[in-house]
Amino acid sequence: MQLAHEDRVGLVTRTEIAERAGVKRPAVSNWARRHKDFPTPVRSGDTELFHEAEIARWLATHTIPQRQLLEGEQVGTTYADRFRRAGGDRPSADPEAVANSAERIGSEDEKAVDQLMGRLADRVRGPATMADYVNLCLIAMYVRHAEPERWRRIEDVMSAGQGSRDVQALLRTLGDIAQEVLRRNGDRTDMRSSLLQLEPRSWDDLATAVQTAAGTDVGAFQLVWESFSARDGLQSSEFCSPVGLASLSAALVLTPGRKTTVLDPYMRGGEMLAAAVRHIGGTHGAVYGETLDGRLQAVASLYLLHLGVRAKLTSTRSDRWPPDREHGADVVLTNPPFNMSDAPGPGRRTGNWPYGSPPQGNDNLAWVQYALGALAPGGRAVVVMPVKAGNSVNVAEREIRRALVRGGAVECVITVPPHLFSATPVPVSLWVLRRTELPAREGILFVDAQELGAKVRRRRVLRDTDRDAITAVVRPWLDGGQWPDSEYASRAVERGFSAVVVDREVVADEECSLRPADHLGGGNYGAAPAAAQLHEAGEEVAERTARLRVLERRAVEAGDGFREGSGPGGWNEALLRDLCEIRPGPSYTRLPAEARTSGAGIPLVLPQDLLAGKIADETRYRVPCTTAERFKKFELLPGDIVCVRTGAQQQPALVSDPQVGWLLSSNVMRLRVRPNAGIDPFYLHAYLSLRYAREWMSHRAAATAAPSLSSVALGHLPVRFPPIGRQLRSVELLGELGRRAEAHASYVSALGRLRAELAEHLLHGSVEPL
Repeated sequence: MQLAHEDRVGLVTRTEIAERAGVKRPAVSNWARRHKDFPTPVRSGDTELFHEAEIARWLATHTIPQRQLLEGEQVGTTYADRFRRAGGDRPSADPEAVANSAERIGSEDEKAVDQLMGRLADRVRGPATMADYVNLCLIAMYVRHAEPERWRRIEDVMSAGQGSRDVQALLRTLGDIAQEVLRRNGDRTDMRSSLLQLEPRSWDDLATAVQTAAGTDVGAFQLVWESFSARDGLQSSEFCSPVGLASLSAALVLTPGRKTTVLDPYMRGGEMLAAAVRHIGGTHGAVYGETLDGRLQAVASLYLLHLGVRAKLTSTRSDRWPPDREHGADVVLTNPPFNMSDAPGPGRRTGNWPYGSPPQGNDNLAWVQYALGALAPGGRAVVVMPVKAGNSVNVAEREIRRALVRGGAVECVITVPPHLFSATPVPVSLWVLRRTELPAREGILFVDAQELGAKVRRRRVLRDTDRDAITAVVRPWLDGGQWPDSEYASRAVERGFSAVVVDREVVADEECSLRPADHLGGGNYGAAPAAAQLHEAGEEVAERTARLRVLERRAVEAGDGFREGSGPGGWNEALLRDLCEIRPGPSYTRLPAEARTSGAGIPLVLPQDLLAGKIADETRYRVPCTTAERFKKFELLPGDIVCVRTGAQQQPALVSDPQVGWLLSSNVMRLRVRPNAGIDPFYLHAYLSLRYAREWMSHRAAATAAPSLSSVALGHLPVRFPPIGRQLRSVELLGELGRRAEAHASYVSALGRLRAELAEHLLHGSVEPL
């Protein structure tokens, strides 16, 4: 793969290493060949590139021979001294190049962020908050990419560090640099104190975190912040805006290369402003941001500086809705908090509400009016709104919507795919708004793009292709295109979603709904195009058919896979308590029902989440991350087995990688195979799923109104098992049969979906039989 120019920031070739270290080119090859600890290169086409920081660290351990010293160099000078001196005038990341590049988040960056935000985070932060640890990651990422001189200061401290006594020296250095960077850019956030709250278990843990963070690419910066949003259970006022959603918002109303003033009055971690910078180019506009949270202001500052842009960011804690504030922004992009009213100050009474006073307790439509009031004449705004804001039954909100529609402020509403946010399942729409000095269009474009996006882990993600598909239809409308109204609908269908133009007066009637689905019909045939749905359903059937053929062919080649047994020779029998650690979930008094939440946090496993030997992908309840910290000993690991403790007995569930870190509820218990027990966890899970084992557990559950199986009683379950080799072969055979059964079930499900989709469209005339 050939690296783009901006991807080579911080990378050097063998020739550049030789030139800066003052040696001949073959010497570098000799170093790489003779020294096993020489840094590993990355490839760009046929060229080997090395991380500049890694080369500097390696050269720092190699002193220049006395006979090779140059004039002015003293005995003891290292090749790293030359290397750094020669690179002192090299520029940091080119703001224009970085700003115009898409944020690249490759698999290596994802692995690095998973490492950073996993157990390493707990080992480094100690009793400090997760936010303090995230600050450490972000400042290391920023300095490594954007400020090489300051990064060398960090490297010097790290190269000299040897143990726990040096931990504070490194944290102080990072804190001092963070303060210098933020103060220089007008941000008074005290990040130094935040970093000094960390109490790493060891020097190695801290050094690993700093090096791992510094080794990521630019796109990983937001990946860390998104992971923090999901892990820490942030509220609607705090979590970050997904990259794809921010990119779509910017693409709808910004033109690359055109000088533009952009404002985000609720900038969160700076994602909307970063998307604007990337879209228009770092030197083609001015960006402004407002926040109520100083912590988020620091994150936004670093994020934008990471992209080479110095933004003007301010705190508006004194009054959220100033009555006479004029910004004159060409574009407003914002993702305000949903369905909340936490703004300080007297603005609720004194604010400027030209379309009607918002209801007490919900600021959704206050934000819409604030965004419009911040625009210069001819300006546009894109505001992220919960879908329910478009058709809420609150009288005040309905009248505000009606005034917006009749005044011509609403140009387009786009429903985007659900589950875009890491911290909330609330479905959202983008409202595209305009100042109303010019004559308004007679219609409003409604777009339903819920079917777009790709599933990544437990979320959906808007891809570049989804953004381009939507903007290909919406931009011509916003630019005043003269297509017939039906053309927007047909072009949307070609791109996998649906759209319709509705007359403003029609929209303003009755409930004045700004929810696209209310104008696109109630059936699925109206909410998503026939071609896209049928094609997707047909592809799924073809995929399931191919999978079935592979599994069945493999089964034929392998034969039956079993034969008549030779008897119990070599088998063992032991009590379950001798094979496993059996841990019940926390008592109800320690983790009562009121401690649960249906929002963000750590998933909580209840009996109803045990389905067919597995744990459900989505659990109903969670525990806030701050609460979960007290229940570490109830966490799940791969290979653990979860059984019902209270309630009707059912098949135990095996824990897999996606459930790592989830918590036991009071109604279940965890089995964890002991080291050297001689039994495979998969074999034990299969054994406990036998009818015999499940009946044994049911008979020993206490006969109360709600059956209850104690860990002591369960520990007496006798378990028979063969030598480990036979266990593994048995598990393999059962797994293969299970995969075949699942493939057949998936095939049947796909056929059912295809039939349902075809019936929906055949009976509404959008397709016809051949």
